[in-house]
Amino acid sequence: EGMLKFCLSQLAVAMFTSKVQPGPNAAPDGPRGVVCPAISKSAAEGIASLQIVPLETPKTLEKSDVRISVRAASLNFPELLMLQNKYQFKPPVPFVLCSEGAGVVSEVGAAVTKVKVGDRVWFTSGTNGGAAEEAVVDQRVVFPLPDKLSFSQGAGYWMGYSTGYHALVHRGHLKKGEWLLVTGAAGGMGMAAVQLGKALGARVIAAASSDEKLEVCKKIGADAVVNYSKEKLKDAVGKITGGEFCDVIYEPVGGDIFDQCVRCVATKGYARLLVVGFAGGRIPQLPANMALIKGFDLVGVRMGAQFGIEPNLMGETVRDLEHLVATTGLAPYVEAEFPLERAKDAFTLMEQRKVIGKCCITFGPQSKM
Repeated sequence: EGMLKFCLSQLAVAMFTSKVQPGPNAAPDGPRGVVCPAISKSAAEGIASLQIVPLETPKTLEKSDVRISVRAASLNFPELLMLQNKYQFKPPVPFVLCSEGAGVVSEVGAAVTKVKVGDRVWFTSGTNGGAAEEAVVDQRVVFPLPDKLSFSQGAGYWMGYSTGYHALVHRGHLKKGEWLLVTGAAGGMGMAAVQLGKALGARVIAAASSDEKLEVCKKIGADAVVNYSKEKLKDAVGKITGGEFCDVIYEPVGGDIFDQCVRCVATKGYARLLVVGFAGGRIPQLPANMALIKGFDLVGVRMGAQFGIEPNLMGETVRDLEHLVATTGLAPYVEAEFPLERAKDAFTLMEQRKVIGKCCITFGPQSKM
């Protein structure tokens, strides 16, 4: 049964991937995209090998398809892993990078009712297919873009906020007034978690590796900040919380930072340490006695796979996030935008961990913040 559910989640990801992909029948003047031509040994090598090439696009749409003139695509850390075949979902090469984007609807299939030609929308595209001038995706993964959001903010909306919401609400059961610690807080995922934590009424501590990054975290609402390149998390968090430590920890970094987070769980017990990813490189190992001694839950977060298994959970998340955007002013923090021709620069910035918030590739008329 477990294998069946995993296969279903893989199938769901493939089913919602954009149909605009590399192929031998691409027209020379067809829509262009950022393509990974082959698997590389390192992220830097993979970035150097990226190509901007014309793509094959369906001439006619299936009845539930939506054709989108893409204006922006958002970069996320898993793309660097895919270049090395290290991500849990492994698209066949060659493939178009990026899993989320935003743009304007240019054509709809006969059965499409959610959107119409001319609508501003955001979309998700499985694991790949977003970084192209055109996308063709099922209407189930296309949503109206709120007027208050730019195309780049729309492109950077889904992955960070859906992962954060699934982590904090579905898996972490975050309650109003609880202490929330977010590591990697200046990245796209971390900033989304900081913003969501505040919107949900938590007391949020943002932890990152530089004072510059933490200044931005303060601007988006963090109650307190910790520079873990200068001080140990346990000492700083203990001081901030008056010795209570944290009820929920959102942890996408891994390595030594995860090890320190184990010592930041609430002393009263019942804390939830959320395993979101390993952007730092090393996958940590947890001594089981720590969970026993400190009485906390180690909780895995796998948004994409879980939404594939439970599609209704995705719809619920979309609705709840739309409500938060409308009522709290929730909006992605986009620091950098690069035109298609500078896509390698965009990925290099992310690979060098110099991005604060989101970084996007833009197409056609430039997105305005």
